[in-house]
Amino acid sequence: MENALKKWIDLVSVQDMDGVVGLYAEDGLLLGTFSDEIRQGKVKIREYFEFFLAKKPKASVSEYKIHIIDDKSFTINGFYDFEVDSQDGSRINSRARFTFVFQKQGEDFKILSHHSSVMP
Repeated sequence: MENALKKWIDLVSVQDMDGVVGLYAEDGLLLGTFSDEIRQGKVKIREYFEFFLAKKPKASVSEYKIHIIDDKSFTINGFYDFEVDSQDGSRINSRARFTFVFQKQGEDFKILSHHSSVMP
């Protein structure tokens, strides 16, 4: 289960668009860290990551908890940091909190729902 989170972090950190979007379920939902839009489905999720990955994020997890729902689903909640390009070209750090809901679809666990928001 930790591998699911690590895979997302690793793919975001190398800006692998297809890899990141491929982790989401076809009808997956994303409430992105730097967006005020509910995005459902891979087309809308890709739109967000076109914007976000252009900031060249480097992601790291500082703390998380896993809650196993059943053998086909689990959640991971916690805190992560993103070092990203700012508008002036400098690098800034953004702390955020997250919730992922993973569901087994076929042989793989896919992200069914993902909420991320900047820390207050």
